[in-house]
Amino acid sequence: MARLLIINLFLSLLWPTLNGDYSLSALFTGFLLGFVVLTIVRRSYGKYFYFAIEFLFHVLFAILQSNLKLAVLILRTIFNPNRQLSPGIVAVPLTITDPFERTLLASVITLTPGTLCVDVGQRKGQEVLYVHSIDLKDPATFSQEIKTSFEDRILRLHALQVEMADDGGLLGPRADTENGGEE
Repeated sequence: MARLLIINLFLSLLWPTLNGDYSLSALFTGFLLGFVVLTIVRRSYGKYFYFAIEFLFHVLFAILQSNLKLAVLILRTIFNPNRQLSPGIVAVPLTITDPFERTLLASVITLTPGTLCVDVGQRKGQEVLYVHSIDLKDPATFSQEIKTSFEDRILRLHALQVEMADDGGLLGPRADTENGGEE
């Protein structure tokens, strides 16, 4: 994945040089053309970027949605003093095993207003992520929303990244792995 991105960036820098136009639009056009060429050569590259952008927009939408829900929740609490918040901590079972992906999941959850990742731990032999919610109605539904909304998308990106790595990349196997890492 990283090599394909580097090739794409190189092509985006090469395009303005070939055209003699060193504007931002020429750089963007070069990136877009490089992306199209690399996607034709390696479909998984295009799929990965599609799902990465879809994940980014999903996270931004979830942040906006949480902001609105939190604003409504606070307004209801202000105008109805009898309304009580019911904060709680839920143990969300993790399917993700990679530390970077776990950190990404925790960061995305913490970015959404009204939720906060508290800890990663073990529960009944399974790794769980402890998440605090400011108003927890149903812990099972809350846990399932996190898994389907964020964790499944991160796992899909990871599967595409593994698929791209298993294909050997655009330029074939890396030099350090051709002979089993031996010199």
